[in-house]
Amino acid sequence: MKLSVIIVSYNVEAFLTQCLISVDRAIRNFSDQTPNSPLDTSSIEVFVVDNISVDGTCQMVKERFPWVQLIENSDNVGFSKANNQALKLSEGEYVLLLNPDTVVQEDTFSQCISFSDNNPRLGGMGVPMFDGSGTYLPESKRGIPTPWASFCRISGLFRLAPRTEKLNSYYAGHLSASENSQIEVLSGAFMWMRQSTLDEVGLLDEDFYMYGEDIDLSWRIIKGEWENHYFTGTRIIHYKGESTKKGSLNYVSIFYKAMLIFAAKHFEGGQATIFNLIIRIAIYARAAISIVRRVVSKASWPVLEGSALYLGLFVLLKVYSDYTGIQYDWEQALKAFGIYTGLWLFVLWLFGGYDKPWIPRRVMHGIAVGSLALIAGYGLLPEELRFSRAILLLGSIWFSAVVVLGRMLMGGWRLGAKPTSRLIVAGESESIEIKKLLGAIEYNDERADATTVISAKEIGAIEDVVRVHRIGEVVFSGRDVRATDIITALSNLVGKTVVCRIAWTDDGSVMGAGGPGPDPVTELDRAIYGPSARRTKRLFDITSSTILLLSTPLLIISGRSKWISRSVRVISGHATWVGFDIPPSKNVAAQRPSIIKPFDNDDDRVRERLNLAYARKYNWFEDMKLVLQALLLQSVN
Repeated sequence: MKLSVIIVSYNVEAFLTQCLISVDRAIRNFSDQTPNSPLDTSSIEVFVVDNISVDGTCQMVKERFPWVQLIENSDNVGFSKANNQALKLSEGEYVLLLNPDTVVQEDTFSQCISFSDNNPRLGGMGVPMFDGSGTYLPESKRGIPTPWASFCRISGLFRLAPRTEKLNSYYAGHLSASENSQIEVLSGAFMWMRQSTLDEVGLLDEDFYMYGEDIDLSWRIIKGEWENHYFTGTRIIHYKGESTKKGSLNYVSIFYKAMLIFAAKHFEGGQATIFNLIIRIAIYARAAISIVRRVVSKASWPVLEGSALYLGLFVLLKVYSDYTGIQYDWEQALKAFGIYTGLWLFVLWLFGGYDKPWIPRRVMHGIAVGSLALIAGYGLLPEELRFSRAILLLGSIWFSAVVVLGRMLMGGWRLGAKPTSRLIVAGESESIEIKKLLGAIEYNDERADATTVISAKEIGAIEDVVRVHRIGEVVFSGRDVRATDIITALSNLVGKTVVCRIAWTDDGSVMGAGGPGPDPVTELDRAIYGPSARRTKRLFDITSSTILLLSTPLLIISGRSKWISRSVRVISGHATWVGFDIPPSKNVAAQRPSIIKPFDNDDDRVRERLNLAYARKYNWFEDMKLVLQALLLQSVN
């Protein structure tokens, strides 16, 4: 066996298809085979290690590329471990770690094998890489990320003199992109290595989950007195980051943390301290930028609607003043309009009017309650803030129009339209029953052909399924899926524009936020883990704890002093008054330990359904009743 090609995949079916087609052609070129003949893999073997893709990757490989040795992992074990799985099985004289979002030339394997055979001290090799637009990627050749090199790269200083070693050693700027040369660091997207070299220096370090493992192994190859080469006799396309979304803060953080592992492993003393400082500053800077962007993004919509409301109130008062002949103090009016606008926006926010997906009833509730609160409290306002109830009434109509029309024009508000695709989470037999049930309720549902089914065991990957398949609706089986798992899944779907329901085939109902019924767009509002519910719950916790702390003397006198420490825990965010235990999920904020359980039942199934009912129909008033009951009856230990 001359070469072992190893590809790690994760939800990149389309890119992997392109990659394997190009690998097929490169193998044929090396073996001098015709396109229609069976592929001869006696000299070159290919592994695909899949980290539990949910986009049909494994099925595609089995059907279209049966000559590939497919390893299907049951969870996402990371880049290093997945590659090592195949490396331990490989038999080639050379090994190529290849990204799934790459395309190799027909001559890539033959050229690389020839060059490697002629350079016996070659331990690793990289080639020129170009992105999908034909732009040369500087990471095709790199240097060791010393503190100075990393600083120049992170700060952008290398752009001042990109062809010098002094400022751009990170990308080996002093080396020509079109000439062969020795380099220090190979790119993990195309990492060609000699098997005997790996036998000496070891495989990928699995402490690196993703990123940094290529730098670490490249450096170990050089320290093992082998050579890393940059070979320009062939080229590849690397779409760069399609499989990992490198621009996100999450992946940027993973990359920088990998650099910290590298520094701890290879640097010592002052050099390690400086490198750590640079990387940590970069992490915090990126995090700060991300937070600012998020704040700006979230604030933009309220600012636009608030500006429209403020301007509308001004115009309405001007027209009203001209019509009635009443003269107003405009300086005071402008201040009052600011207060009116702020209160309207606050109540709309409180009721979840700015939480994605935009749900019409939440938005209209927010506008209605804000309007009623202002109109009802109008007489309690200072005289200088009172102008006319008519202005408030007309302002509420104007605000409603601004909000509704704006969100309809910008999209994201379904207004009764059916989602275009559906996911059913159930066992095989139960999924058939659910499809029949949905068909009976919704009458020839046009989404039947756009339905994806996963088992209850695969519910942990539901975020990936929703993202990859662009799911608009999720239907959980009430029989197959534990209520605890449903609630956890809902918490992980917060912020996704997806409708969620539960199908109970035993009683023939499909449950949404409005209860059982035929409406296919009833939302199970991500239950207690929805932003609006979490916000309301936290406000209740803070308010009730504050009242209890102010009542400290009474609590001590009545023998309820334990409630003082409980109130401190709740108000500080270390606990919540009412809740139940669920397995860990990404929604850490919603998992504060609870003082009081909403239900107590010895039957696990009954308790789960009661917990689900509490979560689905969460109301702060229920929390208040449970807290008062526990306080008065001293029922909490």
